[in-house]
Amino acid sequence: MLHSKVKPVFEPFAHQETFANLWGREERVLNFDGCGTGKTLACIHAVKTYWPEARVLVLAPLSILTPAWGKDLRFGWPETTYAIAAGAAAKKRKAITGDAQWVVTNHDTVKMIDQENLASNFDVLIVDEGDAFRNRTSMRSKAINRIAADIDKMALMTGTPSPNTILDMWHLAFLIDRGERLGKNFFGFRQQVCDPKAILGAPAGAMKWEDKDGAADHVTLMLSDITSRVALNDVQELPETIYREVPVELPPKLRRDYEFLKRESVLALETGQMLNAVHAGSRMQKLLQTLSGGVYNEDGSVVNVHKERYELVLDLVEETDHALVAFNWTHQRDGLVAEATKRKLKFAVIDGGTPLLERNRIVYQFQQGNLQVIFAHPQSAGHGLTLTVANRVIWASPTYRADLYEQFNHRIVRTGQQRKTEIIHIAAENTVEETVYEKMLDKQMNMIDLLNTIAGLSQAA
Repeated sequence: MLHSKVKPVFEPFAHQETFANLWGREERVLNFDGCGTGKTLACIHAVKTYWPEARVLVLAPLSILTPAWGKDLRFGWPETTYAIAAGAAAKKRKAITGDAQWVVTNHDTVKMIDQENLASNFDVLIVDEGDAFRNRTSMRSKAINRIAADIDKMALMTGTPSPNTILDMWHLAFLIDRGERLGKNFFGFRQQVCDPKAILGAPAGAMKWEDKDGAADHVTLMLSDITSRVALNDVQELPETIYREVPVELPPKLRRDYEFLKRESVLALETGQMLNAVHAGSRMQKLLQTLSGGVYNEDGSVVNVHKERYELVLDLVEETDHALVAFNWTHQRDGLVAEATKRKLKFAVIDGGTPLLERNRIVYQFQQGNLQVIFAHPQSAGHGLTLTVANRVIWASPTYRADLYEQFNHRIVRTGQQRKTEIIHIAAENTVEETVYEKMLDKQMNMIDLLNTIAGLSQAA
């Protein structure tokens, strides 16, 4: 006797229903729910419930247009129509002016929509991973600022609204309420929530802005009436996640190179050469890159001097059935791929050079269990993708970007995960790698904090 397979029907969780009601009532809202809580489906449910005839524009990272939005639209509202507007400008324009109820496109398309006055084609605007518009002075932020004023109903979503400083919140809030709650002037807002602090070793007058005590709580309260903010653990009891650090020994040459750069970094800070967090970020990047084995010849080629790290990562991959590995540099990707090829493992790579269709195929194949490991750059696979067939994330080396760290881990720690998960940190002992991971776990790391981290190196210099 044959049995037909019954397709699952979307039933919103209580927090998704609560968000839909909030948006239906306020019409312009922020969704800061945690990674993996189902923000995409919550938005679809809200539109279906309150504005079923509305035409919707979604701005999202290119990597999740089909894997996240296309998939969730088919599941959450199969009767609606949608178009993925990616590729050439003509193709995007055709989708925007076409008949599909939903148009899903990447963030930078907002500049074309603004320049060609296409916002009038839409009744609802959804900005996914809205932290891409934190910088109020960028071209795409200026473009979205103009079109957001022309579309009455809007939701902006991100699970990491202020990874660096509370100042990151200002433009996100301004896009929604046009300055009603946090003020219309960024510099006035900064004066309220931050204190200027002199930079150690810098010339007189060089300042950095640090969040005041209680500033985050104050801003949260100011935005509370238009904001949904629930953590994944508050809405669903997932299997346990374990964090552990696995040490790797540095080859002697790498240890010497690292100690030299460390002394250089301390000297740069003490003499005022490192004036701001941008300089500190560049210095920290160099330290982490060196620890990963990224030592360069004069011609720009990489001397592969840290095979032990790649071997350790692949040993950890082989301990489980499916894993997700984070890499930060091209040389690291190539070393991991070479080791996986040597071991005849089934793998794939997701980075900035992976075409959209190939990315979608990789995600599907991985979730079907046909790949043992994906090597991925956190910036390319840190948003929207569901990779819950894996039960282990392995960081081949750390990122100092707290938002990327959290987002990447939530590719496996999210709704649909059935197994206990592990987040594994590979770190060279007695190096800044250990400090960076510690701050990631405490959610303390931001660009300004890099100055303090590098200053702390002086005690070990």
